Amino acid sequence: MPNKLSNKKGYVPGADAKFNSYNLVTYTVGKMSGQPSAWDHIPAARVTELSTANEKWRLAFEKVAGPRSSVDTKAKNNTRKEACVRAFVAQYIRFPPVADEDRDAMDILNRDLHPARIEKPKTRPVVTEIKPLGAFREEIYFHDETTEESCSIPYGDNGCLLLFGWGAKPIDDYKALVQTKLMTKSPCIVTLPQEAEKQVFSCAAEWQNERGELGPPSEIKTADVWR
Repeated sequence: MPNKLSNKKGYVPGADAKFNSYNLVTYTVGKMSGQPSAWDHIPAARVTELSTANEKWRLAFEKVAGPRSSVDTKAKNNTRKEACVRAFVAQYIRFPPVADEDRDAMDILNRDLHPARIEKPKTRPVVTEIKPLGAFREEIYFHDETTEESCSIPYGDNGCLLLFGWGAKPIDDYKALVQTKLMTKSPCIVTLPQEAEKQVFSCAAEWQNERGELGPPSEIKTADVWR
C-alpha cells in the first residue's frame, strides 16, 4: 500500500525547522547499530558522511535561531545539503532491506507504486568526459547511450551508479572498482582521498532503477588525479 506521501512530488521538508528535525540520520544509525544489523547494505563511511553534513547543518541552523548576520544566513543555506540526502536515499533507502514501513517512519516517499512499469535498466550510460579539477576532485560527464543529445536519466531509473577506484596503473577489472557514488545529474563531482594523489582514477557507470536493480556497465574510463 502506498504511504502517506505517495502522491507528493518530494519528501525533503521545505521549511528549515522541519528539515532540522528530519530523522533520516538517526533512524538509519539505529537500524545499522542493531545486533545483527538490519541494514548492513549501507557502508559505514557513507553514514559518517551524511552524519557530518547533518551536524554542520545543525550548528549553522542553531546559529541563526537568534540575532544573525548575513554571513550566518549564507552559511546556513550553504550547509543545507539536500543533494546529499537525496543521493543517500536514492542509493540505499529506495529498496530492500529497507521496507515501506521504514520509509513511512522517515517520511520518505514510496515511489515503487507500479512495479510492472519499472523494468531493469537495459541500456548503458556513456562516460563522455572526466575533468580533473584539482584538490583530488574529478568531474564526471555522462549520458545514456541512446540519448547522446540529452543528459536526462532514463525513465524508471533514479540515478547512475559510478563504480570507481584508483591506483598506480589504470584499473581494467570491474570487480576492482569497489568505491561507489550515485550520480543524479551530469556533471557530477567526485572527491577522492589524499592517498589518490598522483594515481590514476578509473571508473565505469551503470543505471540504477528505483528498486536498486542495475543495468549493464559502461566502458572503463581513466583520468589523472591532481592535488
